[in-house]
Amino acid sequence: MKCNNCGAPLQLNQKFCPNCGSPNEQALKHVNDMENYDKKFNRTRSKVISNSKWFVKNITPIAVVMLSAIVLAAALIANNSMLGYRLAENSNKKYNKEHNDEIQIQLRELLDNEDYGTLYELYETADRIIITDDYKYGWSSFYSILYDYLEIRRAICGIKEAEGDSSSYSWDDSLNRAARSIVDLEDTMNRLVSFDTSRSKESQSYAENILDKAHLFIKAYCDFTDDDIAKLPDMNQTEVLTLLTRRIYG
Repeated sequence: MKCNNCGAPLQLNQKFCPNCGSPNEQALKHVNDMENYDKKFNRTRSKVISNSKWFVKNITPIAVVMLSAIVLAAALIANNSMLGYRLAENSNKKYNKEHNDEIQIQLRELLDNEDYGTLYELYETADRIIITDDYKYGWSSFYSILYDYLEIRRAICGIKEAEGDSSSYSWDDSLNRAARSIVDLEDTMNRLVSFDTSRSKESQSYAENILDKAHLFIKAYCDFTDDDIAKLPDMNQTEVLTLLTRRIYG
């Protein structure tokens, strides 16, 4: 910058021109600007500090109370949900006990009519299980086999729905589910026949019937041969998966 009077060079911090002694107007303006800035900054800082103190004093307790209320409400909702579930579960157990004879008749009718979907749904959602005199819980393996059979049907239907699009996730997922369920079915049946001494003797004949139906379903929809079916008990999931893929898309 230069002096307005003589044109000599000046620094911003020089209040007077060293050449002619004239006041440096730019330096004076700079000083005034800095003083005004300091005043505004101090006023703003004071206001912020004041507002912060007011917020801490007045708003923070309200926020804490509101947060506590939200947490309490969430806890009450969760507790009521669990309470509702326990009440429903206890009510269902009471109903099953009081109406056991009726329930057993219903389950037997479903079993004789081969309505396996409804039979398993009642087992899964209402804990209604077939009971015989020789062993109260002897049908547990039967229900495991029943689940595997239903899962095989669902998975193979999923494969057929995704047919033609072997790159889709649903196709791959259904194929793996089918292979896993086939292996689980064979393993459970083997344990039931060979090792499950706690079973109800009557349940084994029904389990064998379901196994036969599973084999017929696989043969009909996956083009398995009798030789394929005979080898299933000794195959692992990878081997079954390979065989399924080859038979369906080979």
